[in-house]
Amino acid sequence: MKRANSEKLDLVRKEILYAAMDLFQKYGIDKTTMEDIAEASGKGKSTLYYYFKTKEDVFSTAATLEHDKMRELLETKLREGKSAEEKIRLFFTLQEKALRTKVKLYPIIFKESKKHIELFHSLQRMNNTWEAQLFKSILHEGIASGELKSIKKEDCDTIAIAVVYSMHATQLTLLLEGNMPAAEDRTEMMLDILVRGLK
Repeated sequence: MKRANSEKLDLVRKEILYAAMDLFQKYGIDKTTMEDIAEASGKGKSTLYYYFKTKEDVFSTAATLEHDKMRELLETKLREGKSAEEKIRLFFTLQEKALRTKVKLYPIIFKESKKHIELFHSLQRMNNTWEAQLFKSILHEGIASGELKSIKKEDCDTIAIAVVYSMHATQLTLLLEGNMPAAEDRTEMMLDILVRGLK
């Protein structure tokens, strides 16, 4: 019985989140209200406030749900990679592609990013640990296979954190400037430099 109730609660929560993301996509964070979210999800305001205290709470949870999907896709694709170099390239290109897709889907939200910088920073901090761990695992595989010869296992934590934070700093700068230029060639050049340095 408890499990059935838990599944029902999860379903209600997801319905609220998906309805909210549609609203955020159309109107952004600023113009979306808790009343709008309750109405769009077909729930009463008391139900909505049972799950979330503020619309920023709703947005943060919905963004985390989106990130979990990306995380699952990235982990699946990385398992298909045949070398450390291929996995490093996938790590960057898949995340950049996902970011570009989000910018196209949610242009109003990204225009509002300066107003909600703390919210965006808190979401990014949550993701950094996982991404650094994932990148570190790629480095460990590369060292074990003999592909990455210029680094030591004990340096992988530092390298992973530096790489992930550098990637996010670049992405955040582009977002705050309000554009994501077509930079595939630049990304490839940066990846070439990174891979050469690790080998």
